[in-house]
Amino acid sequence: MNIFKDAYKIVRDNSDEIYKGFGFRHLSDATQYYVHPNNQSYKGTTTLCQPIGEGITLFSLVLKGLVTDNEGILGDILVNSDKSKLYFKVKFSEDWKDNGIIDSRVDKAIVLLDDNEINLTFYDESNKILPTTGKMYPKDGELIDMVYCFFLSFAALLTRDTNEDDEFNRIVFDYIENPTADAFVNIHEDFYQNHKMEDYEFITDEDLLNYDIREFVSYKNIYSIIRQNKEQLKEKLDVVIAKFDDNIFTEEQKQLIPTLGEEFELPEGLKPVCNAVVAGDSRTVLLHGPAGTGKTISCKLICRDIGLPIMDTVNCSENLDEFILGKFIPEGEQIIFKESYVTKAIRDGGAVVFEEINFAKPAHLAFLNSLLDDNGFVRLDNGEIVRRNANFRFFATMNLGYFGTKELNQALYNRFNTIVEIASLSDTAIKKMLITRVPECKEYVTKILGVYHKLKNKIEAEELDIVISPRNLENWARQAKYEGYLKAAEKTIIPIAKCDRTLENVIRGFLLLYKWN
Repeated sequence: MNIFKDAYKIVRDNSDEIYKGFGFRHLSDATQYYVHPNNQSYKGTTTLCQPIGEGITLFSLVLKGLVTDNEGILGDILVNSDKSKLYFKVKFSEDWKDNGIIDSRVDKAIVLLDDNEINLTFYDESNKILPTTGKMYPKDGELIDMVYCFFLSFAALLTRDTNEDDEFNRIVFDYIENPTADAFVNIHEDFYQNHKMEDYEFITDEDLLNYDIREFVSYKNIYSIIRQNKEQLKEKLDVVIAKFDDNIFTEEQKQLIPTLGEEFELPEGLKPVCNAVVAGDSRTVLLHGPAGTGKTISCKLICRDIGLPIMDTVNCSENLDEFILGKFIPEGEQIIFKESYVTKAIRDGGAVVFEEINFAKPAHLAFLNSLLDDNGFVRLDNGEIVRRNANFRFFATMNLGYFGTKELNQALYNRFNTIVEIASLSDTAIKKMLITRVPECKEYVTKILGVYHKLKNKIEAEELDIVISPRNLENWARQAKYEGYLKAAEKTIIPIAKCDRTLENVIRGFLLLYKWN
């Protein structure tokens, strides 16, 4: 039986809504949220179905109950030593019965997965087996409808996928911690597309309560360390940021310590980096991540908060050449060597920032190997050797996987003391930035973020070669002051599609989901 395709043919008699499924219904079109690369539907659409959707809800609640000890459904998930079998047990809460998601007579259910064999049994409160009809369209009300077998089977199969696929495991745990409609659709579509051609054999009504599970291990034990580590990562460190001594830099250098608006705050995760930079344990810092995540701003925030002047900022995609350390120039009747601001920083202290360092030609970065060594120095074209000042710090930023970028030389990459991936700005940070810079957008900022996330999810899911960043949102909000958000989007957000007419229309579809006046 191909339960994945059959799932689209069946629906509960009492409702076509997917229980706790963000308002989605059986056969809801969710194309605006996500389309799997292997989607082969005639129209290329993403369609949801009730059994798979409620399987997602059930398995996420059982897993949440095991992993977080709160807000979940009572149950257990166990796997044997070679992971060939999975034992999924769930005790239904009253709301599932009251809403008709499961037969009111059912107290608990057990699913045993063994390859493509699904062994499933329902029990009442006295642990008596409740027989199933074994038919997709039951007529006998005394037996448990087959429709309930589907979402339970999907819950167990989803659980097995989390145990076998690390990337899917990450997506699932992100969803458990932050359930969103976008993630729900993503899980549903990936799950369906990955298994839509598979056949499964149903076995029902066998006694699984007494099944020998002595060689099985509970997910609760498997994920206990993961849970502890996640909790540790959530702990906020009470970090007091150190600063460079006020007398280290000259008054001229101090004028170059960055000043930024109140909308910019140093992320908590960068505070320990600040102290490592001041102490000299981190002389070289590389920040990487997608465009628009604030990598250069993060460099400035670090330097602002520790009192470190930025002597020069070099855009490697435009300005970096063989004369980065200085060059000979005519002065009157003489040819003199004029050193660059980068060299001045190496000699006298302060920071330099190399933006988009992986755009640069490797030959133009060769001097960094000696500069960033333990006994750092550079040799200028005039033959002078400049030793690295004890208060010199080197920052670099880069995007990964963009057209024109190069893989950073491993020897250079290894010379960075601290490498930080800068995640996308939080909604809170983007809201604060937009409202501070464009106060008129306050009423619409939630809608702006809604469009932003829908487009961002589509870009990531389909690996499109385009970027949307908070800068685009700011430009949109500024232009909207003069012609409204729909028309302003044509000049600021739609162009992100780079003249891809299909994508342009998808973005317009996102915009039409919201009321802008």
